[in-house]
Amino acid sequence: MPTRITILAIFGAIGFSIGFLAFLASPLIAAWLPTIVVDEAIVFATISGAAGAGISTTVVSMWARRP
Repeated sequence: MPTRITILAIFGAIGFSIGFLAFLASPLIAAWLPTIVVDEAIVFATISGAAGAGISTTVVSMWARRP
């Protein structure tokens, strides 16, 4: 059975990977973003994604602090 440290390290590695890829993609996205018209679906998808990320981070943090 994996320990809490192992699970947190895996989550950290996943977060690092996402951040690393986002950094590499940011110039492309910065050039592409002004060319699209922001519609309602993109805004709601962004809000939903941010809420999901916040909830999952909170749950994992609470799980990691349990006795």
